[in-house]
Amino acid sequence: MESTANLNLLKSTIIYGANASGKSSFLKAFSALRYLVVESIDFKLDEEIPTYEPFKLDDESREAPIEFEIDFIANKVRYTYKVIFDKKAFLYESLVFYPKKQPAKLFVREIGGKISYGEYYSGSKKHELFDNQLVLSKAGSTAIESLIAPYRYFSKYFYVHIIHDTHYDQAVIRSFTNFWAEKKDSSFRKNMHKLIKIADTGITDFTLRERNLDEFGLPEDMSEEEKKEIAEKYKYSVKTIHKTYQGKNCIGQMNFDLNEESTGTIKLMVVGGLILDALEDGSTMIIDELDKSLHPLLTRMLIQLFHSEKNNPKGAQLIFATHDVSLIDVDLFRRDQIGLTEKDEYGCTEIYPLSDYTGISKVKPLENWYLRGRFGGIPVINDYELDLEFDQ
Repeated sequence: MESTANLNLLKSTIIYGANASGKSSFLKAFSALRYLVVESIDFKLDEEIPTYEPFKLDDESREAPIEFEIDFIANKVRYTYKVIFDKKAFLYESLVFYPKKQPAKLFVREIGGKISYGEYYSGSKKHELFDNQLVLSKAGSTAIESLIAPYRYFSKYFYVHIIHDTHYDQAVIRSFTNFWAEKKDSSFRKNMHKLIKIADTGITDFTLRERNLDEFGLPEDMSEEEKKEIAEKYKYSVKTIHKTYQGKNCIGQMNFDLNEESTGTIKLMVVGGLILDALEDGSTMIIDELDKSLHPLLTRMLIQLFHSEKNNPKGAQLIFATHDVSLIDVDLFRRDQIGLTEKDEYGCTEIYPLSDYTGISKVKPLENWYLRGRFGGIPVINDYELDLEFDQ
């Protein structure tokens, strides 16, 4: 098997662009692909594929198939996975890998569900699948030797966080509260302590306490099953610890609920936890607006964790979108790590790296050129046409 140790992969990519230029849609595609691989095995007969969202601004593409293709490394082996689908069915699916320098087919599934296998494929070839279920998704419920590593990449080592609303953020907090609890005796907790202290949040420590069912004060007429479900969801309570003072003298400490902390501190703890987990496992982390609610220096600190050989020994990767132009810094990113999204007059988005521009290697600071529109990827604002009217 060819080693991937000699592959020099980027540890991070940052994406800029105007509002509605396609940044979030690009990241959303990663989320959609992961969802299909992990969840499609549970789709019902004739159920529509929920991630089918074609480009609506062109008549020819409004009901056209969607195509995803991704190159990734799982268990030190390179794979290329491709999927084509419409509203009702997967029209094509293929998985190739690189046992040597050249790609070799593991399987190809074509229209009508016909599946062909390559000579390296190992495992069951009898797959009872609906048209709206993926072959790779089958590996989540059936032990198929050749598909375990690529499936596990999507299910365990590929994390996408792109939604920003109160309910979703609270769900992420709950999820990672339970995650912290599971890792209470691991290096993860030690690293969380270091991260929180270095970030100058005023938090000296944090604790995780398991709640009893009686503490929830649930209605008596609620079924035991419903009570247990709620208790499991909110099983652990996170408390942050701060020093208390009398004048300038420290006299003790006080516990706070996590939701009493600032939005930035909560974001740091949750996203910091995600990042520490990615670094521990060598995962790929994709996040929209990494810098939201964070001080620019904290954002830089989190990015630099991925760039550090010591702190990122397993080659974890970070892909994120932002509007923080202070991060367009050649001391932080190479030019091929900075992506720009540009929407054309027909509503189509193109993503291109800053390295496409020649003759800018000595330009400092690059953010000034970006803001002046030298690289594209910014909104075209003509404030001379902004003629407001007010009632007399």
